[in-house]
Amino acid sequence: MIYKTYEEYKNRYSETQMQYNAILNEKEELFSITQPQAVKFDKERVNGGNPVNTFDEYLIKKEKKNIDQRLIEIKSILDDRKILLELKEDELRHSRNIQDRIYTYRYLDRKKIKNIALLIPCGDATVYRELKKIRRSIK
Repeated sequence: MIYKTYEEYKNRYSETQMQYNAILNEKEELFSITQPQAVKFDKERVNGGNPVNTFDEYLIKKEKKNIDQRLIEIKSILDDRKILLELKEDELRHSRNIQDRIYTYRYLDRKKIKNIALLIPCGDATVYRELKKIRRSIK
């Protein structure tokens, strides 16, 4: 039953995508400080203080949080997970196990139950039973 391993790989790939997205969001928030800001008229105008170079501040915070290195590492992990997922999908598609075949037809190819029953020499009821088993084992 290769589909269980495939589901595990798919979930890990999703988690890695979410981590990648979180780092990108963090980088985007840091970048937003470099963008021009609106003038605030509700505060008193004060001369003095140190002028702030927002781009330098952005680079310092980016270096401190090590965002570029983290992005490179997570991108590498994401690519490796994608390769593993594709290999497992190929293995799943070539499996002779009936549950693997039903899983492939239903969840990867999005075929209807009647079409699956025609592709696999069994009835609709058997396909429904096997899908129920698959759903239970995935959860």
